[in-house]
Amino acid sequence: MGGTEINNGIEIETRGRSDPSSRGTYKSKHKMKFRLSTDDVWMPSSNIVNDSEFKFVHCQASGCNISSAFSEYNAMTLRAAFNTCTAHTTLDMIKTKIDNTFISENTVFIFYDLEVTSSMEIDQLSARAMSGQHFDMILKTSTRRNNSPIISKFTPMMYMSMISEPKVAFDSFITWVNRMMNEHSNGTADESDVVLIAHNGMCHDHVILFRTMMMLGISPPKWRVSDSLPIFKLVIRPNPTESSALSKLVYQYAPWFVHVQHDGLSDSTALKHVVTSAIPNWELACYVFSSDFKYFRESVGLSTYRVRNSLPFPDT
Repeated sequence: MGGTEINNGIEIETRGRSDPSSRGTYKSKHKMKFRLSTDDVWMPSSNIVNDSEFKFVHCQASGCNISSAFSEYNAMTLRAAFNTCTAHTTLDMIKTKIDNTFISENTVFIFYDLEVTSSMEIDQLSARAMSGQHFDMILKTSTRRNNSPIISKFTPMMYMSMISEPKVAFDSFITWVNRMMNEHSNGTADESDVVLIAHNGMCHDHVILFRTMMMLGISPPKWRVSDSLPIFKLVIRPNPTESSALSKLVYQYAPWFVHVQHDGLSDSTALKHVVTSAIPNWELACYVFSSDFKYFRESVGLSTYRVRNSLPFPDT
């Protein structure tokens, strides 16, 4: 009889030999598939996880069992260094945090966006700085499934000439962010002065960004991360019937901008226009709804991750 066996994390289909008396099996060389297990899409394999290292943040509201462990709406504020989940965060709590927030003159804000495939591989990494400079790279993925309606129209030849290896793209992104930081501060800022802003970043972009870096063997810079979505949901548009999807916000607050949905550069540029147009004192608001790298890493469980050599060939 045929079946499957696991070999080094790979599920291999097997089938019995034609001779019923044979004890061996035939392993199909072509019928192999990677299991999209916890190790592939979220946590490291069990042999490098220490459960005692999990430091998820729990909502302090009485009777609430929400924590920062899961990427869900109510976890956004917990990941942004609030003591309560989104459902229990009040305007008074936000005002208290505002009163205790200080922004350095070296602080530089960068809006960014990730486009990912169904298997959570990043296929486009884009960013827009307040100076107007931008970053935009197309990343090589195991399967070409571009979300961007612009990139999806590229011919195969054009697409192959423009894609970059993921590690090259991330190294370039870090270099670009450092250049924006140094230009803004005349070289006096450090990594902790950078604030990356994404829409729904606490439950999506920031997690995937740092996790992918670590999977590629890159130690993530100690950037702060901010999320614009809870600002709109809790402060600007608190009515639960009002959508805070980026496309809706562009239509209301930046109707003059031609927004191409699901294109990374268009989304990051649209976010910059929406935040700076709709939110009074937007720098302070984005800083209040942010957390430093160490806190964010622990709140989502990435503190259990180990930066490892790029697979499949380790550095020698």
